[in-house]
Amino acid sequence: MIDLRHDGPYFFLGSLLGLALVTIYLTFFPPRSRLSLPISLRLETSLPSPLPTPAPTLTILFVGDVMLGRKVNQTIHELADPTWPFIQVGQTLRSSDLTYINLESPLITDCPVTPVGMKFCGSAQNVAGLVWAGVDIASLANNHATNYGSAGLEETQQILQNSGIAVTGIGSPTVVTKNNIPISFVSFDDVSRAISLDELTQQIGEARAVSDLVIATFHWGSEYQSTPNPRQINLAHTAIDAGADLVVGAHPHWVQTHELYQGKPIYYSLGNFVFDQEWSEETKTGLAVRFTYLNSELINTEELPVYIRNFGQPQWSDPQ
Repeated sequence: MIDLRHDGPYFFLGSLLGLALVTIYLTFFPPRSRLSLPISLRLETSLPSPLPTPAPTLTILFVGDVMLGRKVNQTIHELADPTWPFIQVGQTLRSSDLTYINLESPLITDCPVTPVGMKFCGSAQNVAGLVWAGVDIASLANNHATNYGSAGLEETQQILQNSGIAVTGIGSPTVVTKNNIPISFVSFDDVSRAISLDELTQQIGEARAVSDLVIATFHWGSEYQSTPNPRQINLAHTAIDAGADLVVGAHPHWVQTHELYQGKPIYYSLGNFVFDQEWSEETKTGLAVRFTYLNSELINTEELPVYIRNFGQPQWSDPQ
């Protein structure tokens, strides 16, 4: 008689045989629920949908007047270091997608090294400091750009452009493309020659036709004043009415007030940034402003207070 007890040998052998048969069946005949979808469809349903590509953002940093002549130029020569003016601020300047300056001194080959005078120039090699600091665009629309005549202006333009720095303020709008966003810079000197409103409107209209973002910068106003005069206000409002998205000014050497007009920011003066005017607190105090755009929409504005030491070396008033 066959032993059917649970602890008998035949029961043990039967269990092993049954387990083997089940394993073989499942291997060659898997459940239909797994075969009910094609392999490609099963893979598609198991992968997440790709995320849409985020829209590009753009940060543009504006600083005040940069004058690489007089005592600034003298110190650069003494130290043999064109980066000296920017040592304390260079990292922040380089971190922006675009950094803009108003360059208030020509850069020429035979610039006299002198700590005094109102005829400004910086030595040609000083451009290396601008490159090191991450300067991307420089305005030459100011009353000192032609201190060494048209030849000095042309040499300055060539030195900047050969170093990869775009130039604005010498004619038609300057278009820079960054992060797939075309930006037009239109720069005006209202100190050397009064700008006509028709000229202003025409140039901004030309810029608007080729760019998603139009920035108007001005050299204007009265020196050593903390508030804009009526002409500055009129020019700024006209620029925005004509299509400018942002207005930034220079020349007073003091920080002036700012406002929103038609939802667009106007900074009438950012004061000094690299300058040797250490005879007053106002001329040693400046402002940098960083604007962040999503496509062409302004989404953030950050103000960075500046204090100038050592006759031309700016530092951030607050830790960066």
